[in-house]
Amino acid sequence: MRIMLIGLVCLIWQGLALAQARIAVTVLCDANYPPYSYAENGEAKGLYSDILRAAFARMPAYRVNISPTPWPRGLAAVEKGTAFALFPPYYRPLERPWMDYSKPILQETVVAFVRSDLAQQRAMDDFPTAYTGLRIGLNRGFNIIASPRYKSMLATGQLTQSFATDNRTNLLKLRRKRIDVYINDRLSILWELRQMGNEGLLVSSGQGWLTEGATLSSEHGHLGYTRINEQAYPYKQDFMQQLDQALLALEHDGSIALLTQHYHTIQQAPNGNNL
Repeated sequence: MRIMLIGLVCLIWQGLALAQARIAVTVLCDANYPPYSYAENGEAKGLYSDILRAAFARMPAYRVNISPTPWPRGLAAVEKGTAFALFPPYYRPLERPWMDYSKPILQETVVAFVRSDLAQQRAMDDFPTAYTGLRIGLNRGFNIIASPRYKSMLATGQLTQSFATDNRTNLLKLRRKRIDVYINDRLSILWELRQMGNEGLLVSSGQGWLTEGATLSSEHGHLGYTRINEQAYPYKQDFMQQLDQALLALEHDGSIALLTQHYHTIQQAPNGNNL
């Protein structure tokens, strides 16, 4: 009995020593991008958080804390090197030369949602030409429109754009006709519409006020690492390599597909139909 007790104590001490030896790492995440990444009572929630927690669990050398933050603030921290990493940025090497990227985690589909009264007058699949004269709403800090034609139309005043903090704010602006179009990830928009409907924020006598328009692109989310102040993160290269290996393993064993399936239980409108 005494030998067993001594053995148990040794195992406990070994466990404590291993825990203390693990490298503590803080990773930021977007606090306002449901269902992919958001904060609930200060805790990181969403599909990216679920996938990355599963990946971090396969990296025993690290103890990773996920901290939600407003997206512009998180980007600024990574740009300055005061934060190690942030998810889920899209791959923008020219516009963000201060960022390195993990392997792709998930594919997102970027679409334009348009007020139905306008969609009835135009061929909304023709982006951006058919959107001439319209007011485009985007989330602050998200650079999701790569079209040179779009940028040219902005420069010449054929289009205008404005920014808000999150999906809900932009969808309310769209409902109140303060903007004409909202562009973001399709699943994220549909998720927020369902939440707003459940909360009674979209109750009205009119139906079918919103139409799904053009699909602009497919983008992949990543974990983005700072390239600035790298001496503060001597573990960076090892962490990047281990995370990519863990993500690849999760992809191969079907874990990512299984986690994703849970978030696709939303009733989604087919392309071009009213909601």
